[in-house]
Amino acid sequence: MNLQSGIQKIKNAFQVSADVPMNQYTRFQVGGPADLLAVPKNRQELLALLGAAQKAFVPVTVVGGGSNLLVSDQGIRGLVVVTTHLAAGIESEKGPDSTILVSADAGERLSAVCRYTATHGLAGLEFCAGIPGTIGGAVMMNAGTATQGLCEKIHCLDILDLDTRTVKTVKKQDLVFTYRRLALANHLILGTVLALTPEDRKTVEKRFAANMKHKQNTQPMHLPSAGCFFKNPDPASSAGKLIQDAGLKGTCCGDACVSEIHANYIVNCGSATCQEILALATRIQKTVFDRYGIMLEPEVQITGNRGEKK
Repeated sequence: MNLQSGIQKIKNAFQVSADVPMNQYTRFQVGGPADLLAVPKNRQELLALLGAAQKAFVPVTVVGGGSNLLVSDQGIRGLVVVTTHLAAGIESEKGPDSTILVSADAGERLSAVCRYTATHGLAGLEFCAGIPGTIGGAVMMNAGTATQGLCEKIHCLDILDLDTRTVKTVKKQDLVFTYRRLALANHLILGTVLALTPEDRKTVEKRFAANMKHKQNTQPMHLPSAGCFFKNPDPASSAGKLIQDAGLKGTCCGDACVSEIHANYIVNCGSATCQEILALATRIQKTVFDRYGIMLEPEVQITGNRGEKK
């Protein structure tokens, strides 16, 4: 079965959209069309879509909030599944060692989880203030700051094996987190459980508000971007400082520019393309390497069929 035949089978069996521009589903507001795009409303619908795609030999790309994603101008072949509607609410219960366990489906917005924990006097997520996207995506990227990562608050995850379409719960000690990554090949996060600490509500809310204000003052939140574009080379080095010291603030390729506020942000100043963003990223890497001997590694996930025609 060729790709077009498989796509047609899925179109006939499910409520999906065809040729959907991916710039509607990324915070960069960049990306060509997906052959098919579905937004499942629950786990059962998700499993049915994945099963049908597997039988029809249609490749699947799973997208959360699109906050750390750059999609090719040529788009994405096959089926794109957006998980933002897999969000059945946030719950909490007593956990071990005086902790409170907070449960949320992967499609729940991280900002909503943060608000829930702050208003319920649960400390531990204040450093996530202002981080966009879904909780599932944030866990996959081990989102956080230069000194903290979301991995520190994980109790367990519900994950889906994309080959067998079976769901299992995995404890934190059995997960492998690194800087801005969770090693979870061929699996999809369906649900998260965080272990947080009860504390005075006003104190937690105050810390959360202070962190939010700091990010608003130091990050270009008014322009489309994917957050920090490059990983910090090591705990003692800042990618943003290296880019700034290399004199690259304000540098542009078309409408893709290095932010004047935070040098590790590439921002879309109008109608930037993926090609322009990648060209600017390459220029940044070359300049920093030539000056400091350090090759910056992208933190942003780049996907799609670069160079292929639809």
